Amino acid sequence: MTPFFVGWNPRSILPMSGFLGAICGLILVLFGGLALALGTTVNDPGGGNYAGDRDIVGTVVAEPYPFLVLDPDAAHPNGHAILLSGGGKRGVQEQAAALNGRRARATGAAFKRGNIDTMVGVGLEAVEGPAPAPAATPLGTWRLTGEICDGKCVSGVMRPGAGLAHKACANICIAGGVPPVFVATAPVEGSAFLLMADRNGHALPDTFRDHTGGLRRMDGVVDRVADMLIFRTDVAMAVAP
Repeated sequence: MTPFFVGWNPRSILPMSGFLGAICGLILVLFGGLALALGTTVNDPGGGNYAGDRDIVGTVVAEPYPFLVLDPDAAHPNGHAILLSGGGKRGVQEQAAALNGRRARATGAAFKRGNIDTMVGVGLEAVEGPAPAPAATPLGTWRLTGEICDGKCVSGVMRPGAGLAHKACANICIAGGVPPVFVATAPVEGSAFLLMADRNGHALPDTFRDHTGGLRRMDGVVDRVADMLIFRTDVAMAVAP
C-alpha cells in the first residue's frame, strides 16, 4: 500500500519522527552553543553581590544623583557613600531633594560591585542628628576610557552585558533617574567605578543616550566625595577610543 499524508491524523508523522527529533536536537545544540559563545565574549567587570536588606543612617546628597554618606569609621575614615535608586527603573530624586543635606534613614536592598555600593527600592525618612556636609576633594582633570552603565545593574542587580538590549536597558534606567556609573578600563585613584555628572555637577543631559553600551573616551574633572569618585564631563563630547 502506498503511504499518503492525512493532516488530521497524528500517525502521519510517525515515519518522520526520528528525522524531526534529530533536527530539533541539532537546533537546540546549535543555539545553546551560540548562546554560550556570545556569553563568553562579554567582559566580566567582577562579581556583583547581593548584600541583603539594609537599614542605614547618613547624610543625603541629592546631586548629581542621590546617594547617602555614612558616618566615618575605621574602614572609611572619610565616610562611605552609597548610591540610591528606587524600585524598577526609577530613581529617588524627589525624596532625596526634600532631604538634601539632612540626616536620613535609608532602607532597601543592597548590592555591591568593586567599590560601588547601591541600594535599590529605597525608602528615605528624616531622622534627628548631625548631618555633616561631605566635602568634595578635586583630583584634577582626566582623560578616561570606559563604558557608561546604570548604577543599579552594574552594582549587581544584573550582570552587565553588551549590544542593543544592554544599551536600551541602561538608557531606560538612567533616564528614569538611576545613577549612571562610568566603568573605567583602568582604575582612577584605585577605583574603576565612578558616579557621572555633567561639567557643573548636575545630572547628565539627554545626550548620554548616544554613548551608553560601548567604550567611549571622555575628558573631565574627577572629584572625591567621601570614598566615592564623581566624574564631571561633557558627555556630548565622548568619542570612540
